[in-house]
Amino acid sequence: MIGITKPRRYFNQLIIGTLALLALYAPTKDLISYLHEQFQHQNIEIVEASFGANMPWQTQDMSYVKVAQEIRPSFATSQIIYTRLRLNNPTSQPQTYRKIWLNFNHRNGTREYTTDYTLYNADTRQRLIGQSVQVGPHSSVDVIAAYRFIPSYRHQVPSSMNVSWEGKDLIRENACSYDMKNLMTNNFHTQCDQ
Repeated sequence: MIGITKPRRYFNQLIIGTLALLALYAPTKDLISYLHEQFQHQNIEIVEASFGANMPWQTQDMSYVKVAQEIRPSFATSQIIYTRLRLNNPTSQPQTYRKIWLNFNHRNGTREYTTDYTLYNADTRQRLIGQSVQVGPHSSVDVIAAYRFIPSYRHQVPSSMNVSWEGKDLIRENACSYDMKNLMTNNFHTQCDQ
């Protein structure tokens, strides 16, 4: 019986181990990418918000001003709130955003929301038909949403605002808390808190 010398046996084990690693590389990579994709989900960011009369595409030096425009609009009066929303889809499937609502949270835990909105293309300013947007895989789209806000609580100011939408399983998902204590101005250049 001829015995295999020790260096040759270790070399054979090294080759077998290397081949096993190479054979497991592709399934492991696929499993990791599959798990990563399962934890990714669609999201909406409030990129900018305008409380008051300025349209989001107006520059600061435009002379157009609405009648009775206030410098610091009050949430005790009805108004149009313009928001620039970024609809993100990091998944490999197209996603549809339906019933995109603005929610206003108060310090005492109460919540009011607005469901009456119109969507506009952020680049062309054209009105979009319908109230849902489909976003392709691995992409994002910016839209302008004009919400008609009619306050429910006359003597309370909301502390934060967020956006919610109806997901594919018909459960509402929330995103992007937007602090409102210092942001009730007419400019359209304030960012969402992440």
